[in-house]
Amino acid sequence: MRNRIKQFINIHPFTSLMITALIIRVIVVIFVPGFGSNHDFQQRSLVISFLEWLKRAIGVNGTQIDMFVSRLFYALISLISISMVYRIMDLLTNKKTAWLMALIPTFCCIMPSFGLVSNVSAFLGLPLVLYGSNVILRQEVLRQAQVTESVHRSSFLIAGINLGLGICVWYQSALFVLSVLVILGIKKNYKGMIMTLIGTLISVAVVWTIAFLANVNPWNYIVI
Repeated sequence: MRNRIKQFINIHPFTSLMITALIIRVIVVIFVPGFGSNHDFQQRSLVISFLEWLKRAIGVNGTQIDMFVSRLFYALISLISISMVYRIMDLLTNKKTAWLMALIPTFCCIMPSFGLVSNVSAFLGLPLVLYGSNVILRQEVLRQAQVTESVHRSSFLIAGINLGLGICVWYQSALFVLSVLVILGIKKNYKGMIMTLIGTLISVAVVWTIAFLANVNPWNYIVI
């Protein structure tokens, strides 16, 4: 049995990782009511405000059900972060190292935050930032392999859109996005830098416009 498990991990490292993470989170969501509901997750956030509105809209108002839905939501979001950690490490190292590194966020649900961070905005914005970073890193690898410019440009635009959404959820990540743009400039990938910046500005502008149309001031959710 042990040999079969090792063989499955060697052949399907990503699948085995996600299965492990999913099993752990299902157990925690069902049997550990306190996880995913610590004080840091009760702070103000545009996403949390929307989640609360959505739960009221579908009639989720019981305390236990409310906590269960919240834990389930956090658990599913954390799976995205785990997958992105694996993808990024796979690009930088190899599949075995990527699998081992991704085990860290996989078992982070033993902590109340269900992830690498306990701040709700950072927790929800992290998958978007990681996804955007993964796309940029992958496109840099493809660019060095001289892939067609059309694919290169559109992919950086998509990365920028995700990074912009990450900023809308987790405004402190703007410093990280700025560093990404600087690095692209240092690497003389000016087209990628410009497309990433355009995508970032587009997503930020769209989200803030929608927020203002809904009579929500995004500045109220930014705490210095």
